[in-house]
Amino acid sequence: MSDEPNPIIRTRELKPADGLSFRHPLNPNSEAQFFRLSRPAGLQRAHVNLLRVPPGKEAFMLHRHSVQEEWSYIVEGEGTAQIGEEKIKVAAGDFIAFPLNGKAHTIVNTGTGDLVYLTGGEDTPHDIGYFPSVGKMIVFKPDGIDLIDDSAAKSYSFEDFISGKLG
Repeated sequence: MSDEPNPIIRTRELKPADGLSFRHPLNPNSEAQFFRLSRPAGLQRAHVNLLRVPPGKEAFMLHRHSVQEEWSYIVEGEGTAQIGEEKIKVAAGDFIAFPLNGKAHTIVNTGTGDLVYLTGGEDTPHDIGYFPSVGKMIVFKPDGIDLIDDSAAKSYSFEDFISGKLG
């Protein structure tokens, strides 16, 4: 018997128990069934996940990334993608790209059935995410996550930093 992962994930055969029930800890409107696809299939440098979001809910919350590009592809259902201040209807077959340091984004299920979409992007050991609606920044590291409140952060000019004038 081989220890190598099966490169084919039959998503139509996935059961709720195969996934993870997910709620974003900073968003009370977050609810999704989350299925990892890339890791079980053996990918290490990219991540792809299948999400199933009930009506009226969103998987994550308004956010943007500084290190990892991200994308989503709507498989089934209808929703509204918020990109910056703009709200755009999306449906099956729509692809959405979220470039580095782009506008904050989220997808809300505004349909009557589940919104099913693939989402993924780069997988690096570090990433920085911003949650503008709650004034927080998140730093992903190999050994955990730092959540930083904007009010606790202090900004410095490059000149002050390199001259040691921190304080």
